Amino acid sequence: MNSRVNSFIAWAAANSFLLALISGVFLAFPFRVEMPLISTVGIEGVLPFGDFVRGLHFYTGQLAFLFLLLHIVYSLRARSFERKSWFSWSLLVATFPLTVFALFSGYVVRNDEIGSSAGHIAESLLLEVPLIGNFLNHLLMAVSKEGVHRVYAAHFCISFLLFIGLCGWHFNLKRLKIWDLVYVALVAMILTVFYPPLLRPFEPDLSVLGPWFFVGIQELLRHLPPFWAGVVFPSIPVAALWAYKKYSKLAGIILVAWHVFYFFLSLVGFSR
Repeated sequence: MNSRVNSFIAWAAANSFLLALISGVFLAFPFRVEMPLISTVGIEGVLPFGDFVRGLHFYTGQLAFLFLLLHIVYSLRARSFERKSWFSWSLLVATFPLTVFALFSGYVVRNDEIGSSAGHIAESLLLEVPLIGNFLNHLLMAVSKEGVHRVYAAHFCISFLLFIGLCGWHFNLKRLKIWDLVYVALVAMILTVFYPPLLRPFEPDLSVLGPWFFVGIQELLRHLPPFWAGVVFPSIPVAALWAYKKYSKLAGIILVAWHVFYFFLSLVGFSR
């Protein structure tokens, strides 16, 4: 088995993340948490090429997440976890749900129909977490009382803290090559030009789907109580990833089975 992590995938994830942060800084200036959708729609009038920058931010965030998933797969196959302590491995595993939240909160912040629906579902699921549910909701979401104020602050802070932590501990920022940044930026630009991310207006429609990676959870909520569908089920891959260091065979089976099942749930959700 290959004992080396795929460097192209690893640096593509880092480059995408960096570009998402840079474009996000430009978007932060005209954004207003008291009127998120209006400021998002009207960004072109405040920021030159605002819609284009928003598209870059959207797609570099998506690319960072997809490359991260591939990086995790290659890292597990290369058994790079064997060279890490339990503490280091636990911190690395924790970055995965934080990255998912950073991506998810970006949808919530724009507050269109998709983001608003996803935010309220996420708030109800956070409240299902035993003991610390209210605290987590108050810290990260609270959209029913605070609008997008809390989730915007969490989106901004977690994204930057994640990148700073990974730069200082997991990879050397100086090793990022300018041409790698250019390649990732070109991919995001092409996607932005041909498939610009659209905002969905509010409509009296009961079939609102959340972000593409959240559709499986939405589908499972039709069949199971919120605690099992929205708390226990999403925790399984994180727990399996953490346990992979000691129980690699069993954890690997769980991870594959979970993702196959989640893919099936997503297909059912999208077909409705």
